[in-house]
Amino acid sequence: MSNRAILNNFNEIYDKTYTNTLKYVILHCNDLDDVNDIIQDTYLDFYKYLSKKKVNEIENIDKYIIGISKNILKKYYRSKSKNYNVLSIYQNENIEMEIDSGNDLELNFITKDNIQVIWKYIKNKGTTIAKIFYAYYHLDMKINEIAFEMQLNESAVKNYIYRTIKELKQFLKEEH
Repeated sequence: MSNRAILNNFNEIYDKTYTNTLKYVILHCNDLDDVNDIIQDTYLDFYKYLSKKKVNEIENIDKYIIGISKNILKKYYRSKSKNYNVLSIYQNENIEMEIDSGNDLELNFITKDNIQVIWKYIKNKGTTIAKIFYAYYHLDMKINEIAFEMQLNESAVKNYIYRTIKELKQFLKEEH
């Protein structure tokens, strides 16, 4: 297979699998600062595989790439000796929380100006809450999907979201 054909094949598979792979990595990563590195390593390994083998030899591409991510996560933390109790939220100025005005939670107070304050507050609440908020607001995952992926009850996920939002509103009122 030519390099151009491999690249075209890779790009097509990347477009189809990226969202699910990102969700998996975010929900299983111990430090959200590491997400981009793990995603990059995952797709680099997959590209190397495509250079040597044919994609039709893989029964389920999504599962195969998630499997690569799983292995990369294990290797990454083993080699970096990460402290699993430390959380650094992925701090990127491009993170946005899309909240529509009809939302029952009345979160119209969230603006781009105070998004970093909000993420700092949420990351200090702990890994579980940070992952839930990232998945819910940034990845647009549903509560039942988050609960399934994080092996939590749906009611626990709802409670984390609603309780943290209530605390966050109070925090922001005190700050301003």
